[in-house]
Amino acid sequence: MAVFFILFAVIFGATAAVFSNAHGQLYYGTLWAVSACGTAPLFCDHPEYLAYAAGGCLVLGLGAALGGALSS
Repeated sequence: MAVFFILFAVIFGATAAVFSNAHGQLYYGTLWAVSACGTAPLFCDHPEYLAYAAGGCLVLGLGAALGGALSS
């Protein structure tokens, strides 16, 4: 279970980085940034939402890993 939470944390973190970069590139009219922000404007305007989800998943994953290690 811990592995899934940590995997989702990595995925959410990488997605937050992509949308944060897309938001910065939107001013220059970069094609991939326009496409990404057109697909998900909420995450383009607020990439911190994905970063919060990554942090939450990381806390849950590490908590599950430590809980499993301590109960053994």
